[in-house]
Amino acid sequence: MLAAVLCLAVLTACSSGNRPDWWRTNQTDAQVGPVGLAHVNIEAPPMKEQAAGGTLPLYVTLFNSSDVEQVLDAVSTVEARKVVYRDGSAPPVEQMRLTIPPKGELSLQKGQGRPYLELVGVNRQLGAAPIAVTFRFPTAGSVTVRVPVLPVSTPEPS
Repeated sequence: MLAAVLCLAVLTACSSGNRPDWWRTNQTDAQVGPVGLAHVNIEAPPMKEQAAGGTLPLYVTLFNSSDVEQVLDAVSTVEARKVVYRDGSAPPVEQMRLTIPPKGELSLQKGQGRPYLELVGVNRQLGAAPIAVTFRFPTAGSVTVRVPVLPVSTPEPS
């Protein structure tokens, strides 16, 4: 019995050692070459408030485990006309070139004035079903992730 427990502990340690410390499995995660994607999600209002043609935020944190910078130059989904980069209240950037520093990260997560990605021209009510989103990195490759759509309640008018 002790030998089985020790064997399991060794196998677990070996398998978890293949991933960097930042890797999380409790979110929709993916990896392509040295680029890791973590905490990928889309926030959407309740179904009755969703409208075709609208916009929805897409959040992701990108990690680079290589010694050279990596670039995210395109994001796409069949569920929206386009995906753009937003930096606070600045106009959207369609031709993105987002740099992830060597051994560094780029956070495109929710927060006042923080940069994020945005789905523009969403073609239907998404509900809560995950959708496929493709991220393209010229040197690392492309990866398609099933991204969860998380419900966000809107505040009641006072």
